[in-house]
Amino acid sequence: MIRRSLALAALALLAGCGSQKDPVLSEAMGALEGMWRTQPAATPQRQVTRADIERSNVAAILARLETDQRGTVLYASADNGGYVTYVSPLLQQVTLKGAEITATRGLGTDLLSGWSSSNDPLVRQTPPAAWPARVDRTYELPSEGPRGRVERYTCTFQPGAVTDMVILQVRYSGLEMSETCTGADGSFENLHFVDPTTGAVRRSLQWVGPRVGHIDMQVLEPYTP
Repeated sequence: MIRRSLALAALALLAGCGSQKDPVLSEAMGALEGMWRTQPAATPQRQVTRADIERSNVAAILARLETDQRGTVLYASADNGGYVTYVSPLLQQVTLKGAEITATRGLGTDLLSGWSSSNDPLVRQTPPAAWPARVDRTYELPSEGPRGRVERYTCTFQPGAVTDMVILQVRYSGLEMSETCTGADGSFENLHFVDPTTGAVRRSLQWVGPRVGHIDMQVLEPYTP
């Protein structure tokens, strides 16, 4: 697997700022401009392609809100003890621990922080046959208090069918895993598309709060520490 570096991610985010521009990174970043805009772009933007991701040589995910038609590509820019922050050209941020979304910034009503029990297979890659019966998830959400509001849920997994899925022009075979979470504040369902042998998460629909709802997260190029 090609190593994807944070240094290159920083270069990608700064590709349009210096006097000397990397033409490959500039092209890839130019393809992403206009996503998640509050106003429509003057001209249609070219969709990012697999070739763009490969040329940029940076770990990347695609994140899409429930209200978003296209989503945006975010590049890995920092690794803080296993918490990897991905940043878009417009500086929206999604932080992952493994494949678990643990924080967002710039999406409106953000997830301040999230964490789970030590057996979470989203955090520690686990073959599907060994996924635990339950995990506990905790979410810190904005509220009027200085620490926000904390919600806690107990989640269980249910394996589904093995199917194929195309993620940015690459076809994967994977196992669908549904996750049902319940707590004092309500309930929700997450969905995961994972490698049937290793448990590597290729795509994940994760709840990040009652206002934002779910984020559809697709791994375009996995991060390698």
